[in-house]
Amino acid sequence: MISIGIDISKDKSTICALKGGSETIWKPFDLMHLQSDMQSFISKLEALTGELRIVMEATGKYHLPILYSLKSKGYFVTVVNPLKMKQFCRSMSFRKAKNDNIDSRLIAEYGLIYWHKLEEYKLDREVYQNLKHLNRSYHHYMDLRISQMNFLDTFIDQVFPGLKKLLPHGSGDFNKDKLLDFLEVWWHKDVVISKGEEEFIKDYQKWAKEKRYHPNAKKAQAIYKVALEGISTQPSNSPYIKADVYESIQLVKRINQSLNCILSQMLDLAEPLEEFQEAKKFSGISDKLAVQITAEFGDLSKFRNKKCLISFVGIDAPTYESGDFKGNRRKISKRGNAILRKVGYQAMKCMMGAKNPENPVYCYMVKKEEEGKAKKVSKFAGLNKFLRIYYARVIEAKEEKTSKKAA
Repeated sequence: MISIGIDISKDKSTICALKGGSETIWKPFDLMHLQSDMQSFISKLEALTGELRIVMEATGKYHLPILYSLKSKGYFVTVVNPLKMKQFCRSMSFRKAKNDNIDSRLIAEYGLIYWHKLEEYKLDREVYQNLKHLNRSYHHYMDLRISQMNFLDTFIDQVFPGLKKLLPHGSGDFNKDKLLDFLEVWWHKDVVISKGEEEFIKDYQKWAKEKRYHPNAKKAQAIYKVALEGISTQPSNSPYIKADVYESIQLVKRINQSLNCILSQMLDLAEPLEEFQEAKKFSGISDKLAVQITAEFGDLSKFRNKKCLISFVGIDAPTYESGDFKGNRRKISKRGNAILRKVGYQAMKCMMGAKNPENPVYCYMVKKEEEGKAKKVSKFAGLNKFLRIYYARVIEAKEEKTSKKAA
């Protein structure tokens, strides 16, 4: 048996090959992430005789060029969790010597020691890869949106204090935001009071009809009252302040358009997938949450069992016992997908809001709260139960689909 350890970095990798008994076949050498170097490496692999397995660490995106190239040629590749590899390297040496050559050799030794426990990495189908990429872009733009909205809200408090309480931001629909639309016309409180109350109410109602909002005269009166009583800290006659407000509004709107476009693309991709369809069946989980869950998990058939899903999310709490001590109250490990934990917790909040007694996850969370558990603890317990049910339903749906095709 031959174990090939690959230490990944951004532009190059260091490779070492060991045979059973830690006999060195290839001394550590560097491989640039170029097509020509990759072809040369594959030629060296083809020259080896005997069963070989390739071991590398997960490094975000850096290991993907090597991984995809090797998997396309049909080689057995295993991708090891970096924390697991770090603990292994510490156990192999008390000295803190570290460089690429040493790391590649230790990775190869890991492959020899755990030869029969190595799991082959399974590539997701292209649709799952695209979904995950779009979901990461979605969360990136969401972070930008939150940052820009916080900046704009601070600005609004300076030019039109009290307005946000009357016209909150649109939360669910990225296509419309009443507060931003309003500020495009009346960006400063002085603009509202410059024409008088009756004229402003008429202008507001006309604007609301054009934008398809409710033309509420009482709302317009309340806004005018806030404009009269508010104390602004920025002048209304400054073209620079006005231009800055407008630019901030346009930036948020452009981000909203990007988010809406990404979300629609994700929904189109996820529609035929069992993972998406089964997630939607839980009351309280919207299409937006269901598609994010589908994107981050990918193909559920790559997981051995339902416990793997729980570990993947990072909400497992392994036992901790030593001698007479037993740790009965342990926190979740948080060694998993942070995005899934966030989306999953949000899904549990939505389920609690839906209050469907036919939903077993909702009933389970209510039961935990009645037992005296904290609301947050109950929701993570509900997420654990949701993942178990979700996995079983998706696998059952996939098997049913496969049997229909076979028939």
